[in-house]
Amino acid sequence: MKEKILAKLQELRADEENLAAMEFAAGRSVEMMQAYCNIDELPEELLGVGVALAGMLMDSSAAATPSQKAKSIKEGDVSVTFAEGVSGESGQEMLACFKVELDRFRRMDW
Repeated sequence: MKEKILAKLQELRADEENLAAMEFAAGRSVEMMQAYCNIDELPEELLGVGVALAGMLMDSSAAATPSQKAKSIKEGDVSVTFAEGVSGESGQEMLACFKVELDRFRRMDW
């Protein structure tokens, strides 16, 4: 599944040059879905979810640059306030976006 997600991600983000980031995001999305659903093999129906989740992971890491995170900067006595957004989301919050699709494949953990 990781290879399929990576291939689709490369197709959708042809302008993206960081292959290592794409590989990590694809692998991480598979791990997150497997852990959430408590299954070893992901069904083909979750390919779209995996690609979207990998894209969110890539966007959240790209949004982590300081120039994009600063909400306000005060010069006197130096104060910086950071904005919260996608980069502040946890894996659970990202998976919550796909809860409807993932819950169909979720298994109980004994």
